[in-house]
Amino acid sequence: MTQILIVEDNGEYAGDMAEFLVELNHEVTIATTAGEMWAALTKTPAAVVVLDLGLPDEDGFNVIPRMRQLYPEIGLLVLTGRVAFDNRILGLRLGADHYLTKPIKFPELAAHIEALDRRVRPHEPIAMPSKWTLRVSARQLELMGTVIDLTEKECNFLHLLTINTRPVPRQVIVAGMGGDDPDASRRVDMLVYRLRKKARSGLGQDLPLRSAYGEGYSLSAGFTLS
Repeated sequence: MTQILIVEDNGEYAGDMAEFLVELNHEVTIATTAGEMWAALTKTPAAVVVLDLGLPDEDGFNVIPRMRQLYPEIGLLVLTGRVAFDNRILGLRLGADHYLTKPIKFPELAAHIEALDRRVRPHEPIAMPSKWTLRVSARQLELMGTVIDLTEKECNFLHLLTINTRPVPRQVIVAGMGGDDPDASRRVDMLVYRLRKKARSGLGQDLPLRSAYGEGYSLSAGFTLS
């Protein structure tokens, strides 16, 4: 069973879609506006969001990067009537996992949802004691009793990676550091460079930070939050 949030202003179409998915034993919630979507996400967790771009209160292209920033763990499937190739490229670059166009047969849509859910569903971590501790409120990183101070951005970066089981997309990190700044991507690179250097110098060990080409950043060791 997958928890699905359908965001579609055509109520009849959303209802038909939901009815089909419920028959496949999925749990489905419907929102007809972006406002209803944000409210629903604060109340009920969703594994996959099916997003129509033509919402009455907010353009879907504005929703995608915000969704990626606030809920990077959610699978995001765009289902829209905007068939232009440039729109498809833009949607994927902004952070959509899949970009599908209407009309679509519901069995095909269900197959995409189920494949996406399998990919984004977090795996159960192996219970192992962690040597690394991130003290969020104090903005400190500890390794086996040795502590270094972090800047606010360094701490936020590590916290974002700690709470996600998948690599955090670069665009999500850039958005958190000021996505409108043309130098934001370069500043992410500098932040990572300084953080690696700080950990090596202050803690005597390389930071377990992995750069996944085309995916983003992730941690290769467990961190404890305090």
